[in-house]
Amino acid sequence: MRGGFLLLVMVALAGNGCQQPFAATMMQWKARHFVPPREQAEEFPYLVQLPRGYGDDTNRLWPLVFYLHGIGEWGTNHEKLLRFGPPHLMAEGRDLPCIVVSPQMPENYFTFRESNAMIQILDEVMVAYRIDKHRVHVTGNSMGGYGAVVMAAREPERFASLVPVCGGVDYLDSMRLRDVPMWAFHGAKDPIIPVEESRRMVDLVNKIGGHARLTVYPDLGHDCWERAYDDPELWKWMLAQKK
Repeated sequence: MRGGFLLLVMVALAGNGCQQPFAATMMQWKARHFVPPREQAEEFPYLVQLPRGYGDDTNRLWPLVFYLHGIGEWGTNHEKLLRFGPPHLMAEGRDLPCIVVSPQMPENYFTFRESNAMIQILDEVMVAYRIDKHRVHVTGNSMGGYGAVVMAAREPERFASLVPVCGGVDYLDSMRLRDVPMWAFHGAKDPIIPVEESRRMVDLVNKIGGHARLTVYPDLGHDCWERAYDDPELWKWMLAQKK
């Protein structure tokens, strides 16, 4: 077994204050290593997208949005990460005032089962980039929605907010989310992950004194993430949260 594994970091920088398409902003590639607590080392590449103005003030700290994708984006094609969610918005030129980090799962790996590796990626980027430790947010859709919940439940003291989209939670995880503000989203017609999953999660968190809310789209199925992440109110709420 290898003593460590290669972690490929893709950094997209905006030049001259203007966010360009992804292919034009692949400015550099970096390789990093860490030893995950698992029996076999595997590669977990992740995409880092920096906001406009990141290089202008070297003393400024930025919020971090840690995004976990769904099953349709796993594999080795890194551009799949740009299909949905925060990575898509950044690549399309949306001026999000935050750093977005998006790990990519190999096929047949699941974000909610790889929480050790996800936490270690978070640890690494906290050191490598100018991130405000009081404004670290985790979000994801479908499989990534479950993964975001697992990450927040594992170390709730680290996250200023949690945004699971068409995800869910088990009872024990919900008991650890009281102090993490949550806004969940789900499509009422979801045939893959029933909307009751999100309803149950939000109800459980609120029953123990937490602060959870749920938006249900009555006309949408599983792919409700496009409408959710395109909502300016979500970003206003999320980036206003502090730990």
